[in-house]
Amino acid sequence: MKDMKGIIILDKPKRITSFGACDAVRNKLKIKKVGHAGTLDPNVTGVLIIALNKATKLMPLFNKLDKEYEGIAHLHKDVSLKKLKETIKKKFLGKIKQLPPRKSRVKRKERERIIYEFKILKKQNKDFNFRVKCEAGTYIRKLIHDLGEELSCGAHMIQLRRTNQGPFSIKQAVKIEKLTQKHIIAVEKIIPKISSIIFITKKAEEELKQGKFLEAEDLEKIKGDFKKEQVVAAFSNKKVIALIKPFFNSDIIKKQKGKILKPERII
Repeated sequence: MKDMKGIIILDKPKRITSFGACDAVRNKLKIKKVGHAGTLDPNVTGVLIIALNKATKLMPLFNKLDKEYEGIAHLHKDVSLKKLKETIKKKFLGKIKQLPPRKSRVKRKERERIIYEFKILKKQNKDFNFRVKCEAGTYIRKLIHDLGEELSCGAHMIQLRRTNQGPFSIKQAVKIEKLTQKHIIAVEKIIPKISSIIFITKKAEEELKQGKFLEAEDLEKIKGDFKKEQVVAAFSNKKVIALIKPFFNSDIIKKQKGKILKPERII
C-alpha cells in the first residue's frame, strides 16, 4: 500500500482541516505521501480530492477543476427575493472580480473569476439556501460577503458543502470512517476525464525522464485540444508518465529547434 498511486474522493467532515483529512487518509490506508486539491475550511464539508503517493504530482490537473457548492447564507437585513435575484443576475454571474480574504493562503490581490451559476434554492426571512457553480479559486464566503455589500444590508455564510469538483460528485465520495483500499481510483482512469492527453513513443518516454524536450514526431496520438491547456498528461504504454507543457509560440519553437513539449513533472 505504501507505493499505491491513485486518488480518493473524500467526503470531508466538519471540524477538521483539509490537511487533517489528509492525515486521516494517510493513517487509515498506511500511505506514505498524501496531498489534497482545493482546500476546504474546517467548517465546510464535501468533496475533497486526495492524491496518493506519485499521484500528488498531478495536482496541477486537479487544482484547475471547476467546483459546485450548496450552502446557507444569512442577510443582516431582510430584502425581497426579487431584489436578491436581480442583484445576483446583475453583479454576480459571469466574470466577476474578487479580492481574496485576509486569511487566505494566496496573495491578496484582486483577480477575475467566473461564476457559471448562482441560484437561490429557497429563502426564509433573512436566510437563503443557494447553489454556486464556479471557476476554481473562487471564495464562496467572500462571494456572499460581497453580495451583502452590494445589497447594502450585509450578509455572511452559515453553512457550505462542496457537491462537485470537476467530474467528481458527492455521490462518489466516501466518509473517512468507511474508507478502504477499494475506494482508491487509478489515475489512468481519472486523467482522461479532466485533461487532454498525448500518447508518446517508448523512445520519447526515456527522453522525457531525462528532462529533454520533445518534438511533434514523438507523438503517436492526441486526445483532446491541448492547445487550450497549460499542462497536459503524457501517456506511454497505457500509463501516465509525465505532465508536459506545450509551446505554440513560434519564437520559443525556433529557439528550441522545433521541440515544442517541455517536461514539467515526471510521475
